[in-house]
Amino acid sequence: MAMKPWKLAMLGAVAGACIVGINAAPAFAQAGAAPPTAPPPATHQFRREDVFNTMTRVSREVWRAKYAGASAQHMQELFLDGQRAYFKGDYDAAMGDFMAAEKIYKKYPNAITPD
Repeated sequence: MAMKPWKLAMLGAVAGACIVGINAAPAFAQAGAAPPTAPPPATHQFRREDVFNTMTRVSREVWRAKYAGASAQHMQELFLDGQRAYFKGDYDAAMGDFMAAEKIYKKYPNAITPD
């Protein structure tokens, strides 16, 4: 079955428009747009190592105070929130939670002492 001349002409026009559009697209993209850049690195008040050391120290304090009093529950929640923030990479929020948990530990010294 042969194509009619007007269908062939339309097919040629559509194909030509597509080729022109494809070739022209990079020229428009390059003319006014700047190349994509990486986001700036996150800046933190605390270093990862410092937060890790604080997390380790506070984890022992939370463990000792676990059964010692009513403040232990709040302290444990703060510690867990701090861990979540630490593993997400938000070291400032993590350090804030760890310091708050440590403050509760020091304010209520009803912790079970290690043997």
